[in-house]
Amino acid sequence: MSSKSKPREGELNFEGAMDRLEKIVEQMESGKLPLGDLIVRYEEGMKLVKTCQGRLAKTGQKIEIITRNSAGKAGGQKF
Repeated sequence: MSSKSKPREGELNFEGAMDRLEKIVEQMESGKLPLGDLIVRYEEGMKLVKTCQGRLAKTGQKIEIITRNSAGKAGGQKF
């Protein structure tokens, strides 16, 4: 992949996906895109939303594991 081509949604980190999603929303809200382009942007945006939700879910699971492990090392007390 060349440095000029845009990465696919699955290759973007969370922040990159959110940045792209914000740009799509701005373009769609501008009222300047033809219907065909709106549909393409909407589809891309939905894929980005799915990517972000997946990354957030994985991060939440990691946090839960870390929290459980920390609680176990601290004598099993839960706060």
